[in-house]
Amino acid sequence: MGIENIIVTQIGIAIVESENRFLVGVRSEKTTLAGYHEFPGGKQQDGENSSQTAIRECKEETGLEVVAVRLLHQTSFPYEHGEVQLDFWLCELCSSSEGRVLHAPWQWIPRKYLPSLKFPPANAEIIEQLTTGIDSSDGQTGRGEFD
Repeated sequence: MGIENIIVTQIGIAIVESENRFLVGVRSEKTTLAGYHEFPGGKQQDGENSSQTAIRECKEETGLEVVAVRLLHQTSFPYEHGEVQLDFWLCELCSSSEGRVLHAPWQWIPRKYLPSLKFPPANAEIIEQLTTGIDSSDGQTGRGEFD
């Protein structure tokens, strides 16, 4: 397969942080990477950028409205089913979504438990970055990686 035949799927992912906890779900048995943990996100549609994708997918998947604060991480990853370009956006809850009850498979996971969950291999770097600490007051890490 030549390089011109490789299709890269653009993905926008919402990293929703609230009170040092992150919004995490589990992929259904009917999907690729079934049983893996995931952040809300999905394929970019025509005419939208990756932050808009993250916001839309979060609303569709969880019912929560968020605002994208800033791009945390970008990575490309080749899976057996195809290559993906992942854009991870730090997001905050809109006031209309604060206190809303989540429904399965979504739940709030404390930062310290993220490394113990089974995320897809493409998420390894963002999990490491999140567990080193994002100060929720200003969105910055102690290491200054996202400046």
